[in-house]
Parts: sequence; C-alpha cells; structure tokens
Amino acid sequence: MRDHTVVVGFGTKGRSAIRTACASGLSKDQVVVIDPSAKMVEAATAEGYEGVVGDATRSDVLRKAEVQRAGRIVIATQRDDTAVLVALTARQLNPNAKIVAAAREEENAPLLKQSGADEVITSAGAAGRLLGVSVLSPAAGLVMEDLIQQGNGLDLVERPVTKAEAGRGPRETEDLVVSVVRGHRILAYDDPAIGVLEPTDRLVTIVRVGEGSNSRGPAIRGVPPLPPA
Repeated sequence: MRDHTVVVGFGTKGRSAIRTACASGLSKDQVVVIDPSAKMVEAATAEGYEGVVGDATRSDVLRKAEVQRAGRIVIATQRDDTAVLVALTARQLNPNAKIVAAAREEENAPLLKQSGADEVITSAGAAGRLLGVSVLSPAAGLVMEDLIQQGNGLDLVERPVTKAEAGRGPRETEDLVVSVVRGHRILAYDDPAIGVLEPTDRLVTIVRVGEGSNSRGPAIRGVPPLPPA
C-alpha cells in the first residue's frame, strides 16, 4: 500500500475523521486504522477499512500499517501525551506525510507541532468556539455545524481551478469561493494579492450536496427551506 491514510485511534474523533474524509472522496480501501483495542479494529474492518491492533507509539506497529509509505496520518488518540509520541515516531518513519493531530488541550498544540504534526486541532477549543457562536447567533452555529458535516447540505470543498476559471476573479466562479490556495499561502477570497486565478491555484469553496443540492431546497440541516418564489 502506498500514499494511503493511516488513522491512529478509532474512537469518536477517529471515526468522524475517517467518515468525513470518505464522504469527501477518500476510498475506504486506502485507510488503515491503528487501535490498541481489538474490538475497535474489528469495528473498523467491519466498515471496510484495513486494521492493525497495537500501540501506535511503537515503530514496529506503525510499520505494520506501512506508515513509511503513507500520504496522510491522522492522530486521534485519547491522550495528548500519547499523540505526541505517535507524532514523533511517525515523523521519524515518514518525513513527508501530512500529519494532522487532535489535542484535548490548547496548551499541548505547540508540543505536537514540535513533534512533527503539520496541523493540530484542539477538540476542547473547537467545541468551545462553536458553543460561543451558537449562543450568540444560533443560525450561524447551525451553518458552522453543517459545514463540518460532509455529505449533505453545505460542504467545504478544496478543488483545483478549472481551465475556464483561470484568468478570472474568485467571485466569477460558479461556486462560492472562501479562500485561494497559492503555493504555501492561503489567501482570503477578497485579498488583492490574488488578482486573477492561476491554473496552479486551488480553491476552498462552499457547495451544496445531497438533498440540499437543489437551489431552493433545504441547504442547511435544521434550517427550513426557502418559501416558493
């Protein structure tokens, strides 16, 4: 297996991460789950993923999942100290893979990055921010929750610029462009530095999918559809 995705931990975070990625186009046969619990790995294989039982802080266990050949590594362990050790070991085995890790506490995010994680998502902080938005603006909270649940309603999608879009401005595309990825920079849709879209750019867009794909259908879960025109 090569350029696959390794997910460490098949708890709530790990399962949600895999399902979201698969809803966005990742093939199940390109996912390997590592978990110390045989029951968790059995549940993962029942859903169509490959599975390895073991302690992911050990290099021999990571090698069984062929981490050294992986394109992406998701670390969704229950403890932050475990996540740090997994990130450190995985980075030693694979200097080029994209590593995304979950942390319970914000203060542990810098340590995870120092250990090799490219991106760190703090679960407590993210939940707190969503709570804060929801309490002041319930509709905005519903939109944010919908955006992070792939497969129906509104989805955030990253895609390449099409030939027809190259040379145009971000607001001239069919999709709602949120950001433009140019090289290693992420530019807001209204950043003057964008100018026009380049063929090598990537776009982060908001699109409607599933039952919300109809222009007058229920675009957001929990929000009633628009009345007839």
